[in-house]
Amino acid sequence: MTSQYTLSAVKRENLGKRASKRYRRDNLVPAEIYGSKENKSVLIDVFELNKQTKDPQFYSNVIDISVDSSKIEVILKDIQRDPEKSHITHIDFLAVDMNKKINVNVPFRFINEDKCVGIKISGGILSHILNEIEISCLPKDIPENIDVDVTNLDLNQSIHLTEITLPDGVEILHGGDKEHDTAVVKCYKPVEEVIEESTEDVVGDEGTTEDSKDAKANESDSSDDKPENKQDNKE
Repeated sequence: MTSQYTLSAVKRENLGKRASKRYRRDNLVPAEIYGSKENKSVLIDVFELNKQTKDPQFYSNVIDISVDSSKIEVILKDIQRDPEKSHITHIDFLAVDMNKKINVNVPFRFINEDKCVGIKISGGILSHILNEIEISCLPKDIPENIDVDVTNLDLNQSIHLTEITLPDGVEILHGGDKEHDTAVVKCYKPVEEVIEESTEDVVGDEGTTEDSKDAKANESDSSDDKPENKQDNKE
């Protein structure tokens, strides 16, 4: 883990929806801290929280929360936002023991895409099949992300979980073995859309032309017969 975040909190005195609305009007976000000796209901300054949550690493790192005179080390468990305004309305944390492993989701970071053989030479494109993975490690070993180098990835090739180098002390929870070796990223050639010209219109036009010729020929024959018939009638 290369960074750590800190938040200040105060104990929440009043519970319930009405109290929560009042706290939010005062720019305080209700929060719960689970997993410590006892669950704690606290309030966090909305401006401080918004500043921290702008950093993507905040969501997978250990956070130090100061409550009164004590410090609790936590990770983010859940965050709720207003569906219309996207404001944070509630947040849950999970207290961690720095000497015990925890499970956490960490994002993949795909590096050297501009040098990828399949893109640069073969004209392919990349498909990110997985964007994050659940890992197990000590809180101090949580990586900000897991790098996936795609430099040598060519067309119709994939990089699987077993091919990724994990940081020390980190293990993948689901997959990462020969029986469950999931692909993380693949390079493939985009399919070109081929528009075939229909021959029906051409055939139809030709057929119409031939029919027109036959019709004209019949009209001509009919016109040749008509004078003879008139002459016969006169006679």
